[in-house]
Amino acid sequence: MQSPKAWIIAVALVCGVWPIPASAQEMDTSTEDATTTDDTPPLAGFDAEQMAAFFTLVSASADLDAELTPMIDEMFTPGEAEPDWRDNGIDILAELGQLEGGLGANLLRDDDEEVLSVTDLSGKAMPDLSGFFSLVLRAPPPEGVDERVFASFAPGMWLQADAKHNLRDNAVCYSGLTGLTLHSKRPLGNLTMDELIVPILFVSLMDRVAGREFCLVYERDGDAFRTRSFLPDGRALPAIDAESTLLRIMPTSALSAFVRDSVPTGLPF
Repeated sequence: MQSPKAWIIAVALVCGVWPIPASAQEMDTSTEDATTTDDTPPLAGFDAEQMAAFFTLVSASADLDAELTPMIDEMFTPGEAEPDWRDNGIDILAELGQLEGGLGANLLRDDDEEVLSVTDLSGKAMPDLSGFFSLVLRAPPPEGVDERVFASFAPGMWLQADAKHNLRDNAVCYSGLTGLTLHSKRPLGNLTMDELIVPILFVSLMDRVAGREFCLVYERDGDAFRTRSFLPDGRALPAIDAESTLLRIMPTSALSAFVRDSVPTGLPF
């Protein structure tokens, strides 16, 4: 699904105030050589299972919940209901499907440069990840993947989000858990806590919004597109829409180069 910039801003705000929970610092790795000190990268000596457990433990902390919950509530504060909201905008799947190569050959790239993201509304695109180290943080939805997003917050690090969506006229609607995979050009065991904070917080956000259903309606804006966010009853979500940026068509054939070579300017913290 689209990565609303409001969620990313929430990540940035929390990053400035949130400490590592003591429970994460003391996590039992069940190995003799995986003990860490304050100067040791948090995942040093961990195998893939232990790394995934680290993300789960830290993301579920009560301290983090206290920081994120009010921000999520604010983002989902509804505005006015809009009649016929599901019929407004365009059928984005049909729009991309009419282009050369069809839906699977055309992606939507966000204009934002602080956080790079590109969305595949076919759910099938996968770049060449040669040279990357990958870790599944959350399994993809068991009923299948309809949509895939690649987002980068820092050079050489990408989060892959795999989501299920359902269509309501022109609205694309989401609920439930999102699959998440971290891809890094550096070995995951070498990453510092500063580098891991954004993926941890993104996992936390996705887990906490999984029980909230919302929908996106796509609108044309010149030669690009813009999304508007709604609750299923048609009430708008202005806090999310306030941070939206334009989406432009990018060929799927350019995805590997985009992931390999593009560098975000970075979050302001």
